[in-house]
Amino acid sequence: MRKEKKDPIREYGQVLANQLYIISEMSLKRIIDVPTLAELLKKNVINKEGVRLLDCSYAVGTKPDWKKFKADLYGNFKEILAQPSLSKKMYLLGHLPEAAFMSFDAALYPSQYERFALYPAELFEKYIQMIGVNQGEHIILYSRGAIGGMMFSSKAAWLFKSYGHSPDKISILNGGLERWVRLGHELSKEEVLLPTGNWRASDQIEKHNIKFEELENKDGDKAYIERTEEVNFLDARVRQQFEGTEETGLDAHRVKGSHIPGFKNAPAVDLINENGELKSFEDIREWFTQKGYKPNHPVVTICNTGMQASMLAHIMEIAVPETSPRVYNGSMKEMEARDPKRIVAGKSQVP
Repeated sequence: MRKEKKDPIREYGQVLANQLYIISEMSLKRIIDVPTLAELLKKNVINKEGVRLLDCSYAVGTKPDWKKFKADLYGNFKEILAQPSLSKKMYLLGHLPEAAFMSFDAALYPSQYERFALYPAELFEKYIQMIGVNQGEHIILYSRGAIGGMMFSSKAAWLFKSYGHSPDKISILNGGLERWVRLGHELSKEEVLLPTGNWRASDQIEKHNIKFEELENKDGDKAYIERTEEVNFLDARVRQQFEGTEETGLDAHRVKGSHIPGFKNAPAVDLINENGELKSFEDIREWFTQKGYKPNHPVVTICNTGMQASMLAHIMEIAVPETSPRVYNGSMKEMEARDPKRIVAGKSQVP
């Protein structure tokens, strides 16, 4: 009996169709839970064409010398990734199976005023291709540590969106790595290296982020940052930092207070429940109202360096879909450096 000759192209198409069917059936939402991700891994979908899993965990260190970085490392991703990295060490000590590593030391850079500045689209594209992401793929992001393990994954999600990736093709893992471990799933210590991808960036930075210059721009007698009755300015830091009752991370000799007048405190940490997962969207919507959010008004989020602000904006956009928040990426540290007289509300940290 003659064997039917296999058609590799047809077989590949069938495999891809099966994978896309699995993804569609599992309905990959913008927030996915551990059982859903575990099922994707069980079905061998991750890192087959269509889905990528990225570990975005980050160990925040002191800001590098921005002038030296600009001269020696700016956009030189191979050299950046060759530097010692505590974040990479954490990844190698244990990560979710099939997860590649996304380094914020490469994806972002220290500028004169920003701890985590955004590269031009063509450079971010180059880095994302290096870690193996392809155009049109669904990207699942997770991290560990701060705020239910979702602060850094939310920042990564905001980055991808700022560079044109469809929000519907970005998911973050609810509860992060800690939730994965708590539910009894194993970790891997094997580094996942993927072939260079063909992902393409488009510059959507201004749509999703607001710059210092725009905040300071005057229209009539007021700068935008002063229009606190017309704009929802939400400060994502913990209440004690906002009020100045604990260390703020700001230079007490440069600023007179702990927050900007008229800004409302909406701590990103309050989004998390006692199990280390996000609260229900209904509870989150009610919480935003309690924090003074006004519907049908623009939203700008802020923190110290743009991380918590990105999480607050990302979760708000999902839970309160009629909003289109923008992140002030430079946040309080840039304001401290460029216009410290703005930071006069709350308590001073001067001994």
